[in-house]
Amino acid sequence: MTRTVAITGVGGGIGAAAAAAFRTNGWSVVGMDVRDLGYGIALDAFLQVDIGDANVDDQLGSFFATLSGLDALVNNAAVGGSTMALETDAKTWDEMMAANVRGAFLAMKAAYPLLEASGGAVVNIASVHAVATSPFAAAYAASKGAMVALTRATAIEWAPRVRVNAVLPGAIDTPMLRAGIGRRSPASSVEVALGTLARRTPLGRVGRPDEVAQSVLFLADAERSSFITGQTLIVDGGALARLSTE
Repeated sequence: MTRTVAITGVGGGIGAAAAAAFRTNGWSVVGMDVRDLGYGIALDAFLQVDIGDANVDDQLGSFFATLSGLDALVNNAAVGGSTMALETDAKTWDEMMAANVRGAFLAMKAAYPLLEASGGAVVNIASVHAVATSPFAAAYAASKGAMVALTRATAIEWAPRVRVNAVLPGAIDTPMLRAGIGRRSPASSVEVALGTLARRTPLGRVGRPDEVAQSVLFLADAERSSFITGQTLIVDGGALARLSTE
């Protein structure tokens, strides 16, 4: 029987790569994104939705009700940010938390009956910013830290039927990363900044979305990761292994 995965933010760099990885491995792929995806991503069903919207739970519930089954949910939808803590207003903070945490939480709740029936899995895309961060990232880091805490809590509550894990990407060459760099630097400096990130990474380069996608596939697939739940898998080229003071 063909397994089915639902991916939020399926039009993003990691989301699209994950959709391709699951499809290549024989999964049926359904997706959600704030944009109308009339291009290039092969999906069996699609919902255009703002995951951070206050009424998203109703839309997600209706969407999942159309599926005959679900084996995995990948929470990839997110917004980035680049403001200092003292410059972050309440509206920006709330929008970040809504898109990056509340939306994931509501998607998990809406998908739970199907996942419980199949013995499925949730994979939350967090970030290394949940563990170690930098200036201009207070709201974003807080939202990703909350996603890791949510992962652990639901892994305990939903065991043994549903496994819940998180992937923590480091510097991955996605439109979100480039946009974040661009907000702090002139457009001409983006490639220079990416080169600096590469030199600071032990593996000597910035990661690719398809490399994160393989980690997502591993954690979603009960045949490959059946005894793993409540964990965080860091995909950062070794960045967090390096002592920052040396």
